[in-house]
Amino acid sequence: MKMYIYTITHDDFGYDCYHGHTIVAENIPQAVKLAKDKAADEGKDVWSGARVQHHGVYTGANKEPFILMSDYNAG
Repeated sequence: MKMYIYTITHDDFGYDCYHGHTIVAENIPQAVKLAKDKAADEGKDVWSGARVQHHGVYTGANKEPFILMSDYNAG
């Protein structure tokens, strides 16, 4: 199973919500699902129209998809 590094971001700004994630996943739909599963006050629907960028192949030891880091706005 080959995994890739993605960033996913949106422009709906508010408090107590995620604005973006760096995600390691097998494909874009899986990256979007991970973002939706982690949603806070921004809601799950915002991630359906989010921008996704591919950054290359993940070469680390983890074998399961995961969120590497997030941009969170606490309020």
